[in-house]
Amino acid sequence: MMMKKIFKFNIMKFIIPILLAFLVGSIILLISNINPISAFYNLFIGAFGSGRAFLSTLYYATPLILTGTATAIAFKANLFYMGVEGALYIGGFCSSLAGIYFHGFPPYIHIPIALLIGMITGGLFAMIPGILKGILDVNEMVTSIMLNYVAILGTTYLASFPFKAKDAGFSATEMVEKSAVIPKIFDSSMVHYGLFLSLIFAILIYIMFKKSTFGYDIESMGKNVSFSESCGMQTAKKTIYIITLSGALGGLAGAMEVLGTYKRFIAGFSSGLGWDGLTISLLSNNNPIGVIFSSIFFGGLYSGGAQMELLADVPRTIISVIQGLIIFFLAVDFTVKRFKKIKSR
Repeated sequence: MMMKKIFKFNIMKFIIPILLAFLVGSIILLISNINPISAFYNLFIGAFGSGRAFLSTLYYATPLILTGTATAIAFKANLFYMGVEGALYIGGFCSSLAGIYFHGFPPYIHIPIALLIGMITGGLFAMIPGILKGILDVNEMVTSIMLNYVAILGTTYLASFPFKAKDAGFSATEMVEKSAVIPKIFDSSMVHYGLFLSLIFAILIYIMFKKSTFGYDIESMGKNVSFSESCGMQTAKKTIYIITLSGALGGLAGAMEVLGTYKRFIAGFSSGLGWDGLTISLLSNNNPIGVIFSSIFFGGLYSGGAQMELLADVPRTIISVIQGLIIFFLAVDFTVKRFKKIKSR
């Protein structure tokens, strides 16, 4: 009963898109003369078959928990903010500057400062489409998608020219100070302490949804923004707050990747973490606790893909195909629901 209350969504909505995606993926593998049972067995073993494999899965899941939670905040309010990827780049770049140019701080001060700068700058970047939506009613999907390109290309330019490391043969900043590096949990694994920070924020956002007035406002706006406004809620102001908070978590995800994984900002470092967060949020029905488990599942796809390619001789690109199929089946479900709702009116 307690678990049902925590998740508060039909588990089949999580399982069915995944099963359908793997079913279609199996058909594609069969057409390619590849044994899907062997391929997916190796995928599972590579993701969860040992302690080391599971740690690798957690490493990949760490930023996804934050980007998934960031997207869930906006989507729960029925705001289609797509700018988490851009906020991730802005937060990652600005936190790297804090890690490079702030000197003389011990790690317990330097790391939080750099992470906080990543959050603040990611939030300020997201505030642009937030203000445009809240005050001028400009479509947040369009503005946030366009601003993603500004963030990605802008940080690429900065890392390629004015802030480029002298000894780097690629577009990247100098290495951050050792005092700004998020330490690993285990020496034998890439997992760093940012994992716990991601889990804490996901749980805090869940509590905010359930226990706070702001969380109630988010849910109310998600159900009917016009009714919320007619009841006296300042929806324009709340829209700005919600999108800004979403961007702040995206910025934190970028900061953790830079400080915990790469130790410097590298142009194009994200493999679409913000977009994966969108899928994870939809798969979890915008539930932050569900986001944790969905992120682990996606982390397993990334982690197990390497072993699947090595032992089963299956191209790792099949993982991208499966992810795309999951998005497709989620979109079908969303479209059917939307059609039924319009028809019922």
